[in-house]
Amino acid sequence: MRSSRQGLVFFIIILVIGFSIGSHIITACFFGTLSLVGLIALVESIKPLRWLLQRSSKVFDAIVFVFTIIATMRYGLTIAASLTVMGLGYTLVYGPYLREQLSSVKRKKNSNRRDSFDFS
Repeated sequence: MRSSRQGLVFFIIILVIGFSIGSHIITACFFGTLSLVGLIALVESIKPLRWLLQRSSKVFDAIVFVFTIIATMRYGLTIAASLTVMGLGYTLVYGPYLREQLSSVKRKKNSNRRDSFDFS
């Protein structure tokens, strides 16, 4: 499993390659990254949505992948490519970040339980 930092480095390499290929890919990379930033801002500002995505981030990965396939069939390559870049960014960067945050919250919760029963 990749950490969010490794995923970020990999995602930046993909974006650099995408920006160096050509104009159509630049458009998809730009709007995909913009959509990812919008998703992150939305999730970080709404606590119930963050709670939901922390617990179902792998399911969300699969949903984005399915919507990418549907967008390819219905809406064309530009929308599908930007959705693919957004999904890739979520899978490589933000999904692992959410899972790391959830595991640290669980560890903290479990350590607080042990401290409350300290009879020394």
